[in-house]
Amino acid sequence: MQLKLRQKTISYRTLSWLCVAVLLLSLTPLYAISFYNHACYDDYGYTIENHKVWQETGSLGEVLKGAADFTVGAHETWDANYTAAFINTMQPSLFGSDMYWISTVVLLTFFLASIWFFLRQVLVKTLHADRTTFWMAFSALAFVMIQFIPDVSEAFFWFNGGVAYTLSWSFVLLRIGTWIGFENCKKKHTKVLVYLLMLLLTVAVGGIKYTPLLLALLGDACLLLYAFAKKRPARWLELALSLLLVGLFIFTATSPANVVRSATLSEGLSAPMAILQSFFFGIALMGNWFSLPLVVVWAMVAWQIAEALHGSPKRFNHPIWITILCLCLFCAQLTPTLYTGNYIGDGRAQNTYFYTFVLMGCALSVYWAGWILRRTEGKTVFPAIGTAKKDGLRIGAFVVAMVLLIVGCVAYHPEGTEGYGPQNMASGSALMSLLTGEAQRYDEQMDEREAILSDPDQTEVEISPLEEIPAVFMGDDLNSNVVDYVLHLYGEYFDKESVRIAEEE
Repeated sequence: MQLKLRQKTISYRTLSWLCVAVLLLSLTPLYAISFYNHACYDDYGYTIENHKVWQETGSLGEVLKGAADFTVGAHETWDANYTAAFINTMQPSLFGSDMYWISTVVLLTFFLASIWFFLRQVLVKTLHADRTTFWMAFSALAFVMIQFIPDVSEAFFWFNGGVAYTLSWSFVLLRIGTWIGFENCKKKHTKVLVYLLMLLLTVAVGGIKYTPLLLALLGDACLLLYAFAKKRPARWLELALSLLLVGLFIFTATSPANVVRSATLSEGLSAPMAILQSFFFGIALMGNWFSLPLVVVWAMVAWQIAEALHGSPKRFNHPIWITILCLCLFCAQLTPTLYTGNYIGDGRAQNTYFYTFVLMGCALSVYWAGWILRRTEGKTVFPAIGTAKKDGLRIGAFVVAMVLLIVGCVAYHPEGTEGYGPQNMASGSALMSLLTGEAQRYDEQMDEREAILSDPDQTEVEISPLEEIPAVFMGDDLNSNVVDYVLHLYGEYFDKESVRIAEEE
């Protein structure tokens, strides 16, 4: 009997590592295609001065100093969000156009790391799930968050946009995970170190875009309410960090740069109307993103973690109120963009809504599973959850979930795409571009354009629009509706008297 149980445990562990292997395999095309990517649009605008500094000095120290100077100046003239502004001035291709692939490595890897850390604090450290279940949950959630993302190009293949939103959201998630870890710390010296890390993350989060920053502020409010309700010993220290975050928010919100930037947007809504419409558009987005793959992953995570929930002292007493709270938190994210006149935001902003939607949906699935377990304790109404790992049902549930997930991938058809299938997913699209040579041809065209722009003997240059562009990339900024601004950026960045589009023959 012990041998059979051991064999089942090994099989279940093998399935979890299979999930990890599938995730890693799915990430390979995204990392691979990044080597053919190039800087775009505001990537140049934020690094004009630092590019010149690097060319003149070749000193990383001088580049860092230049980034700091730019950030201070931008606070008054264009970008009050100091963390995003500082990182954007360090755009990798300023050290050489062939270095832009580092952008995807930084954005995608940090995004994955933040999810990994957050889930570890919640599932392993708080709910005491086994590591096998943790790795399965991490792999499944990371997979759907990346593959079904609304705009993969603005998430991982555009440094400026990715830093402003995806990286900023990752900072928020990392800070929440650190907060949970701080609550779970037992050793005093470890608690001090974690608190210092929280302090650094608070300073960093205080300088990000207002959409993820608002999520951080609301998250703090919920965590503080819980800490004071439970009379946590560290609640006053946590309150100090939250007050610091509020102060940093006020510092950036009152910056003159916001007046300058708001002038470039259409007239926004009043605060009450923005809040009301955030619920309308938030619910609409959730309905649009609701899909079979997401439901499968949420159900699978809840099912696999059920054994830990069965032995947890937590009561899961308020599923309806928690659901309403999650709905409000999700919709609140849309308020800053609606208020400023950017409506629900560009693809990069909607990506952050999607990340939150996936994690909140999973959290609610787990919470409702815990509520059901508490209401069926000692009964035979729902026996499978409590004994799933021992009788093999967890493995059976996993197999069913994988079949349904494959069906969901085959049926995937996002708006604006032709046909159904995994080629519409982030990695599927990247893989198709690599296999057809589209990514390589794009790289060659961009190399030719950058060679012309970098030629010191040409002060007045003409460049041509691109013919082929991978769907996961940002596209050709010469085809944007602000092409004059783009040509101006090229001129400033490459030190040209004029840059114009070549006339068609």
